[in-house]
Amino acid sequence: MVVVQGKTHGTPCRAKAGSLGQMALPQPNPRIKPSKSVKLCYTLMYVAETAGIRELADGEYGPHDKTLEDGIDRQINYLLDQVGCSQPGFRLLEIGCGYGRLLRKAKARGALAVGVNVSAEQVNYCRDQGLQVYCCTYRDLLESPEWHGQFDGVIANGSLEHWVQPEDVKAGKMNEIYNESFAIAHKVMDPDTPDTRYVTTALHVKHALNPDDLLIPWYRLPRGSNRRQFSLLHQWFSGYYPVLGQLEVCAKPFFSLEKEVDGTLGYKIASEYRMTRMWRGLYTNPKLVWGIAKALVRHPYTTATSLVGYFIEQAWDWQFRGKEPPTTLLRQTWKRNAQVLL
Repeated sequence: MVVVQGKTHGTPCRAKAGSLGQMALPQPNPRIKPSKSVKLCYTLMYVAETAGIRELADGEYGPHDKTLEDGIDRQINYLLDQVGCSQPGFRLLEIGCGYGRLLRKAKARGALAVGVNVSAEQVNYCRDQGLQVYCCTYRDLLESPEWHGQFDGVIANGSLEHWVQPEDVKAGKMNEIYNESFAIAHKVMDPDTPDTRYVTTALHVKHALNPDDLLIPWYRLPRGSNRRQFSLLHQWFSGYYPVLGQLEVCAKPFFSLEKEVDGTLGYKIASEYRMTRMWRGLYTNPKLVWGIAKALVRHPYTTATSLVGYFIEQAWDWQFRGKEPPTTLLRQTWKRNAQVLL
């Protein structure tokens, strides 16, 4: 075993800043093929973008927020504060950066902000906005040594739910994948940066879901049942939720849980706000209707599933409703363990 601590284990050279205030990092080496269904679900997000909704997984809506955007900005600022992105030159990696809202906020703080994303459409959008984003999976970073030791903090805001698929659960790989994700976050952090943190936002369930249920076509399951709703969510968004407490176990020996905030209620209100905006768009926004029509032609099954799941069954909002919602949204701050046995 090798002890990794500070400079005693070959600290990588720090990446130089590029001409446009970007880090000099190469395209990560391909290692894991991204899930086609995950790529597709984010490719279809451009349809909601025509209604002014670029992310379903951002923000919360609180009593002091005048708009949904206020809540999204508040959440992003919280994540940036938690990871320590508070001074110029801070090197930030975002895993699953979407349309780059968090990266833009980080740049406004003077950070060197880098994102990775599996959706080519979203990557191109970010690059057009002048952001440094790479089209790859976060798992590719494990074997990309030029990325190791280059960052002062890492954020995964709403991407973690896609990292494990039902097939992985059936194969007994769930904990292994989560443990590897923490190993990757640890590896890309600069060992000379003190008190380095990794911040995640993710939906959790109280009890493990049956992976076979998620693989059954949703329309074959009883209407109104939890099994049907979770199947819809998977066949629309493609992923599997961790169980409460599971990530804390899988984080060992790389990170320790430092802080945890339950954002389920604010997330619920934000999701209902989005639903209102989307329904209004169906009646008043020709671009939204045309985008849905094109998506149905190009990707009929996934688009139809997303329409049923969102507007009819309302599976997305369902998971936050009730006195004891089926899911819990947690924002978790992980402090890097300085000494790790590998």
